[in-house]
Amino acid sequence: MKNSILNHSETPLFLQAVNAELAACLSSSSDTFSTERFQYLSQIRHKVVVRALSRLEDDEKTSFAQNEIAINQKLEELAQGLLDSAKKEAVKFSRGRAAVKKYK
Repeated sequence: MKNSILNHSETPLFLQAVNAELAACLSSSSDTFSTERFQYLSQIRHKVVVRALSRLEDDEKTSFAQNEIAINQKLEELAQGLLDSAKKEAVKFSRGRAAVKKYK
């Protein structure tokens, strides 16, 4: 995943750093991908965004929030895709195990 997808013109520096870590996590291969790391970075990102929102004035806050909503929707789609993939893998594993038991 490209880091630029997670940043916008009003992204604070610390949020850019978290976004870089999140992009690296999402870009890792399926063998090295860590759902725990993804969850941790998503939670950190949420806290940083909330803190940034609390420090902005009303006009800046509105613009920042609109940009973040679009990014959050992309992250939600990615997370849903990861969940769907995990479900498919679990079903394949379960069916494979059932097939092995059947032929024992």
